[in-house]
Amino acid sequence: MKNIKISTILLSVCIIAHFIAMPTLSAKTFAKNNNSIAKASLLTVQEQLDKAKKDGKSVFLVITANKTVGVDKAVTIAKGANAKVAKSVVIQMNRDEAANSNLVTKFGIAFVEAPFILVISPKGITVAGYPASTATSDMLVQAIPSPKKETVLLAVAEKRPVFVVISKKGLTDKATVLANCKAVSAKMPNKPSVVEFDISDSKESEFLKQLGVTAVNDKTITVVANSSGQITDKYEGIALETALITSANKVIKTGGCCPGGSTSGCGPKK
Repeated sequence: MKNIKISTILLSVCIIAHFIAMPTLSAKTFAKNNNSIAKASLLTVQEQLDKAKKDGKSVFLVITANKTVGVDKAVTIAKGANAKVAKSVVIQMNRDEAANSNLVTKFGIAFVEAPFILVISPKGITVAGYPASTATSDMLVQAIPSPKKETVLLAVAEKRPVFVVISKKGLTDKATVLANCKAVSAKMPNKPSVVEFDISDSKESEFLKQLGVTAVNDKTITVVANSSGQITDKYEGIALETALITSANKVIKTGGCCPGGSTSGCGPKK
């Protein structure tokens, strides 16, 4: 028995000595990694969202509540999307926590089915939201807007109309159409955003289809969206100033630029 105790003590001493003898670099790396994890865990949801925006990352925000079931499944779906989008991050938020009350109001999620997953673009725009019971990782990925579409959505989020100028290489009227739209925008109180698209840009082809433009012939096209994101008019060539102003301020009851027959326009999803 005495020998067993002595052996046990010697074994413990050897184990301790082994860890003491570990390379200094590994010890520093271990401490650094754990320190990073500790710092991340101390960030509020708002701080995590701010950091994602600063880093230009999309966010898959998993909304939960007290006593919510199925959270693990929702997180798995979000992480599946995260794995497919290099610049993205998964963040969890309990809407019942007082610290998140402002975000609950901002996102309008007080009564959505929880768990719920919001998709937030790199510029911090809420672009889509799905109950975890019907969401898939692919749905979340597909909701992330293309770069130029995000610029359009940002303008709509700021309650500004948009002049979407669509052209192609070699069209001589493009510069004039762009200059005309910018001049009209400068005269308007709500300062419509002017966003230029190239019809050959494969990243934007899906959005251009949503706008109803699949080809550009011999004239540059201008599609006008009002401040609610509703598509109001489309022009070929140089449009009159009065026509652009009227289109930018027009409000329509149905129609828009979202896929699937949506009537909400191309504005951020609520």
